Amino acid sequence: MGIGCPWSSQKGLRAYWEVSGLDENALEFPTRVYEEGKVKFLAPALKEGWEKAVSPSGMPVFFNPHSKLSRDMAVLMVGAYFDRKGIRVCEPLAGCGVRGIRIAVETGIVSKLVLNDINRFAYSLMKKNVEAAGLAEITEVYNLDANALLATHSTGKLRFDYVDVDPAGSPAPFLENAIRSCQSGGLLGVTATDLAPLCGTNPLSCIRKYDAVPYASPYSKETAARILLGFVARTAARIGMSISPILTFYRRHYIRTFVRLNYGKTLAKESLKNVGWMYECKSCGSVQWSSYVEPIKLCEVCSSVPRVFGPLWLGELASKDLVLKALGMAYEADMKEAYSLLRKISEEIQTIPFYYRVDEIGKRLKSRAPKPASIVDELRSIGFNASLTHFDGQGFKTDAPREVVERVFSELTSSKT
Repeated sequence: MGIGCPWSSQKGLRAYWEVSGLDENALEFPTRVYEEGKVKFLAPALKEGWEKAVSPSGMPVFFNPHSKLSRDMAVLMVGAYFDRKGIRVCEPLAGCGVRGIRIAVETGIVSKLVLNDINRFAYSLMKKNVEAAGLAEITEVYNLDANALLATHSTGKLRFDYVDVDPAGSPAPFLENAIRSCQSGGLLGVTATDLAPLCGTNPLSCIRKYDAVPYASPYSKETAARILLGFVARTAARIGMSISPILTFYRRHYIRTFVRLNYGKTLAKESLKNVGWMYECKSCGSVQWSSYVEPIKLCEVCSSVPRVFGPLWLGELASKDLVLKALGMAYEADMKEAYSLLRKISEEIQTIPFYYRVDEIGKRLKSRAPKPASIVDELRSIGFNASLTHFDGQGFKTDAPREVVERVFSELTSSKT
C-alpha cells in the first residue's frame, strides 16, 4: 500500500484502478498508488526502510515522499502569486509528474501544463498519471533533455508563466534556460539538494557550480540559500532580467526558492545591488557585509583581516504579503507542515543576512546557553529588532550589535544561576 494511500483492502484498490486507469502492473517496474494533496498517482514502489534515507535511491523513476512539503509549497506559491486563470506551467525535470499535476488540479488556474523527463520510464509513468488526473487535454508530455525543451520555449508566446526546476543535485546546469523560458512577470521555482557545496563542506564544488566561495559557518544554512539566490540573480542579470524573491526556505535535505522575474537591463542592475559579500572575523566573531562592487574591508570592530565569502544575495528572502496569503491558503487546505513553516517565515526578520546560534555564543563566552526565544524577547524589550529563524532551531536574528547580544546573553544566563 502506498504512502498516504487511504484504501484498506485490495478490493478497494482494484475498484479505484478500474475507474482511474492507475494499474500497478501496467509498467515495466513495480509501482504503487499514492495520494498527495488532491491527487492520486502512480510512482515506484519504495524499498523497505526508505524512511531512513534522506532521498530514496536506485529507483527507475525518481520519487521522494520526503519532498511533499516542497510540492505543497509549489502549489501554494503558484496559487498565491497568480491572480488570474490561464497560466502556462512547465516542469522540465518532472519524474512521475506529481508536482505539475498537483499545481494544475489544486490551483485550477492552469491552461497548459508541460511535463518532461529524459528518463523513458518517467515519460511512460507521467502519461498514465496525466490521464488518470483528467488533464490530458491541457498537458503535453515529453521525453527530452531538459535544456533542449526549455530552449524551444525561450521566445515570445512560447514562454511559460511558471517554471519549476527541481533536480537531484544542483540546478545550475538548467538555470539559464529556465530563466529564458519564463515570461516577464512570471515565477520561477528552484530547488538545490547539493547542500555540501553550498554549506561549505565542499567549497571547490560550490565555486565550480555557483561561482561563489562558501563558508562552513554556524549560520551556513542561510548563507547557502543566499549563495543560491545570488547565483540566480547573476544568471538572470546576464540575460537582462531581474529577480525578486517571494519565498526562500531550508528544509531537511534541500533549499527551495521562488522568484519573480522581470525583463529590463535597468531592473537587472537594481537587482544586482542586493548581491554582495559577507565577512566573518575569527578574532572577535563579528559579521559584516558589503555590496558587490565595494572593496574588501578589515573588521570594523578589531581591524583584523576577516574571512570573505560570496557573492551572495543580501536582500530580503521573501515577500511578506505573499507569504501571508500562502499561509491562509495552507490553513484552508490543512497543509499542516507548510502552515507551520510559513508562519515561522512570516515572523522572521528578512533584512539581516545571517543569524546567531546560542550554542556558538555559549562556547565563546564559556557559558551555558539560554533559549533563543528568551534572547529575542529581551532584545525586543530594549528596542532592537529580533526574531527566531526557520533556518535553525538554535538560531535568532537581530540588528543589535554583537556586544549587546553577548551582554544580554550573559545577563540571562546569570539570572538563572
